[in-house]
Amino acid sequence: MVFHRPIPTGFKVKTGTVIPEADGWYISLTLEDKTVPVTVAGIQPTDENTLGIDLGITNYVYLSNGERVENPRFLRKSAEKLARLQAKLANRAKGSKPWKIIKGKISKLHQFVAIARLDFQFKTTQELFGKCGVLVVEDLSIKNLTRRAKVKTDIGNGNLVYLPNGQSAKSGLNKSMLDAAHGQFATVLKYVAWKLGKSVLFVAPKGTSQHCWNCLNKVSKELSERWHSCQCGESLDKDENSAKLIKKIGLNHESGGGTSLLKKAFAKKEKEACGLTVLR
Repeated sequence: MVFHRPIPTGFKVKTGTVIPEADGWYISLTLEDKTVPVTVAGIQPTDENTLGIDLGITNYVYLSNGERVENPRFLRKSAEKLARLQAKLANRAKGSKPWKIIKGKISKLHQFVAIARLDFQFKTTQELFGKCGVLVVEDLSIKNLTRRAKVKTDIGNGNLVYLPNGQSAKSGLNKSMLDAAHGQFATVLKYVAWKLGKSVLFVAPKGTSQHCWNCLNKVSKELSERWHSCQCGESLDKDENSAKLIKKIGLNHESGGGTSLLKKAFAKKEKEACGLTVLR
């Protein structure tokens, strides 16, 4: 076995998991040292040390300060090469030597995409935490977001008729979301935050794309609309508006209160409005 790095002094090997990969076999070791203290960063989010980030497909990350990180689309960029290999695989006899060679190339291409994506996520996370002490991010449910479109039916002439439901477009959107791997990115954020002694807060995503960050009024938008314009005078990119609103929700986060919700921001706005009324 070739060690990636030596086992630290004082650590005990608890488990070893054998993992088959496209380029060989790996062993993942779980280590334990009970003398190492478990620390949890207790950073209080403030307007100065906090950044809100909106996760998306057009831009991988849009920050509340106006900066953005482009989506690398690793799987999309490899799709053409992958399609050629799969076409060749279909023309080979299953189980034959040429079939196994092409199968191995496909597996290595998928492995390359996975490694490149994970490397990008770690580097992006390091850059983000270099700008702040607290990151506020949406608590996305990838499973719900990538579900198939609901079936639409109608009764015509006594027969059940299936109506267009946009599944073709939804399939492309689902593929792009899975390529972005935002669920894995959230796990990386938690790990790097713990390692650097910083903090990451998760907020409920409901309403973050449909409300104005400044006045909290609802501004309905279709998924294809990329610009936010509100009657209060705010006019900016839709993703930047979401990032600013996510930060605003995170600043209302209560310690030990779980996932922050948009309604907490509304409650604070109402209290402020009541306070202004009393002062008048």
